[in-house]
Amino acid sequence: PATPAEAAPAEPAAPEAGAARVLVVDDNATNRLVIKTLREQFGVASEAVETGAGAVAAWEAATWDVILMDIHMPEMDGLAATAAIRAREIATRRPRTPIIAVTASVLSHETEGYLAAGMDGCVAKPIEVQRLLSTMAAVMAPPVEPDAASA
Repeated sequence: PATPAEAAPAEPAAPEAGAARVLVVDDNATNRLVIKTLREQFGVASEAVETGAGAVAAWEAATWDVILMDIHMPEMDGLAATAAIRAREIATRRPRTPIIAVTASVLSHETEGYLAAGMDGCVAKPIEVQRLLSTMAAVMAPPVEPDAASA
């Protein structure tokens, strides 16, 4: 019998930031509009939801190249939504979806907490376009194999 790794379909190559399918999670309409404008400028296919629970539901319903997750939202914040997604990834053996915190709360202990909670990066608000794109490209890049780095 095939092992789970052998039975899994081959992973497609990581897309360029401009070709990414992005889930935007933010409870603030102005912030969603800013990110919508940025994604339209760069041809990024995306969907926006307003809540952490909406993020989990959207993750369940579709495959995303990256999730841009607000931290401070009522009911289910970005950390709780990330924890729920990470738990479902393990339970369903679904490949890890990169999650980037997009927040004004970027003190070093806060950003360390986002990474410890399972997020893959952090972009400060107000959003700097180049920072957002470079962070998206970095978290969507395939991991470097240890042997390849020394070759």
